[in-house]
Amino acid sequence: MKTHNRIALFILPAVLMIPSCEDKPHSSLSAIVKAELDRYPGQRLVDIYKTCFQGFFGPAHFITDANQAAQFIKQEITEANEFEDYDFYSLPTDGKFVRINLKLIKQGKIPFDDFTTAFVKSAKPVSENDIKNWKKLWPKILSEIEKQKPDMPNFQQDKAFIENLLAKDEYVVHHSNEFIKKYHPHYRVLSAEQLKSLRETSDKF
Repeated sequence: MKTHNRIALFILPAVLMIPSCEDKPHSSLSAIVKAELDRYPGQRLVDIYKTCFQGFFGPAHFITDANQAAQFIKQEITEANEFEDYDFYSLPTDGKFVRINLKLIKQGKIPFDDFTTAFVKSAKPVSENDIKNWKKLWPKILSEIEKQKPDMPNFQQDKAFIENLLAKDEYVVHHSNEFIKKYHPHYRVLSAEQLKSLRETSDKF
């Protein structure tokens, strides 16, 4: 099996959520937060929050209709001209899910149909218990962010926005406009399992 020099192992199923960070040493969570802050120095709190909830829940929030999801991917690939440098990287906190850069599909390194199939297979139902566990985990992540980078732009506004969202048992946010303009994020979230399957059938990435 191939290895990748850019991956930092992390990601899938949302139904059987492992409360990993609750069992990890405090220093481990601190290191995870530092790595994410270093990855995108210009991000806001909502952006790192998005990264973390994607690592916890996977892509279920992306998909309500498989055909529509495929059309959105096709449209984004067609319209996107700028992409980030990475091919894929694992999401915090425990490696069940990974972000895949859509440039790999645009460049023909992953067949479109194979990718969309893997994307849909990566989405699992989110239960009330999953949301409850996420609401326990996020304050621990937030505490580390506050220690390491309390001067994020719009920090207090974003913090209050997220708190209000979670109070309604909702969890999905969008990237900030600042993040979109600076980093040009064009990706989808797959399970580590589906990524492994894609890489076993391709020698292009």
